[in-house]
This record gives sequence, structure tokens and C-alpha cells, in this order.
Amino acid sequence: MEKSSVYSRIIQVKADHLDELLHVNNVQYLHWMMESAEAHWQLRAPQVIREEFIWVVRKHSIEYTGQAVEGDELLLKTWTGEASGACWWRHFTIEKANSRTQLINAATQFVLVNRMNGKPHPVRSNIISFFQDN
Repeated sequence: MEKSSVYSRIIQVKADHLDELLHVNNVQYLHWMMESAEAHWQLRAPQVIREEFIWVVRKHSIEYTGQAVEGDELLLKTWTGEASGACWWRHFTIEKANSRTQLINAATQFVLVNRMNGKPHPVRSNIISFFQDN
């Protein structure tokens, strides 16, 4: 089995990312995860495929294992996992960039949907291949 490509990005925590406790808001982590999933899709999938299909979320599983505060630099990584039918798992980690202290371990199950008819579409090997490193 080929290895899934990993998409990484650095995030600088700003004041508007914080909650009342002055930690990064849980919804902000989810926002960064969804932005990164979309960026990975835009980077790896050809335009013709992106025009035909869209991803919708079926479920999220997020384990919070640490906290980030204003000024922290975070490293977010995401990669694809198991596909079954129209569903495909995507995994995420977020850690402090300087110490590698893990803050988030998460997975989201996405459903591939045909833009024209709005119906789920099987995740076929051609789509999976765009997210594999040789």
C-alpha cells in the first residue's frame, strides 16, 4: 500500500483565536482542520475532479490533549486514511511547532458528493491515487 501524502501548515495563534480562558477556542481548531482539508484537496486533486465533486462532513472525532495560547506557533498535519463506499477518513494532528507537544488528535469522515446531482459517489482508486506518495 502506498503512503498517503501529508499536508502541513504552520499557524500563528492570534488574539482573535482565543476563548474566554485565553486558550485557542475549540471551534477554531476545527476551522483550521477544515481549511487544511480543503487546501490539501485543492493542491492534490485535478481541477476537473474538483469541479465534479465536493466533500461534506459526516462526523468528527477530536481529542484535545493540550492547550495553545496567543503567540504559539502550531504545526497542523493532515492526511487521508481508509475509504469505504462514498466515505473517506481524513486524519489531523496539531502540535506546538517548537516542542512537538501534541494538542489535537482528530479524524473526520467525509462523504464524496457529485455536484450535479447532490448524491454520494464512491471514492474510487483514481481519486485516492491523487493523495498517495510513491
